[in-house]
Amino acid sequence: MDSRDHGPRPPSVSSSAASPSEGAPLAGSCSCTPHSFSKLQHPSHELLKENGFTHQLYHKYRRRCLSERKRLGIGQSQEMNTLFRFWSFFLRDHFNRKMYEEFRQLAWEDAKENYRYGLECLFRFYSYGLEKKFRQEIFKDFQEETKKDYESGHLYGLEKFWAYLKYSQSKTQSVDPKLQEYLCSFKKLEDFRIDPPMSEEFGRKRHSSASGEESNHHRLPPHSSTPPSAAQPASTVNQEKATGAQ
Repeated sequence: MDSRDHGPRPPSVSSSAASPSEGAPLAGSCSCTPHSFSKLQHPSHELLKENGFTHQLYHKYRRRCLSERKRLGIGQSQEMNTLFRFWSFFLRDHFNRKMYEEFRQLAWEDAKENYRYGLECLFRFYSYGLEKKFRQEIFKDFQEETKKDYESGHLYGLEKFWAYLKYSQSKTQSVDPKLQEYLCSFKKLEDFRIDPPMSEEFGRKRHSSASGEESNHHRLPPHSSTPPSAAQPASTVNQEKATGAQ
């Protein structure tokens, strides 16, 4: 998906172990691109086709996903995963406030139960969506959600914010000072393999976000340089991989 607008970025190093595989299609969906569908395509793909969105189909699909989430429980519904992924892609081109707020609410509800796939989709919406079309109010939300995620003991949101600053062409953002402070230990993507600092301020221990890597994590090094500047665009814009899992 999204092959029209995004080329490759380096793969994430802090993806949640509780999330579906980033490279594999979700159950109930197909692995085709939005322009190569069969007649039996999944609703999430049909809705992402050019001129394919209809409110009737969307509301029917949404009800089905939410019903399965309620019936099976948080983290057990593959259909809910397709809805999170759909929101992450659709809102980049067709922003809808009501849809966005529901996306945020349900992503955080799942994350509080230690299922982070929806939240990771939300952070991909922020990072890639703002690179595609900058919205000041969404950028503000991105910063607040990133701080919240980091202070709860996770690196995924911070990694996606770092990537946005590195690859975005936008020149006008000003970054929250606290978020600048969090970023200044991260110079390259591989730095996100380390644990965020543990302190009473952050409240609880971090759940490892990379399966099998917890024993290799390190403490954060002392702050020694500044993060990528939001006021300076990268010389070359790297873009998103053309896969349906981003």
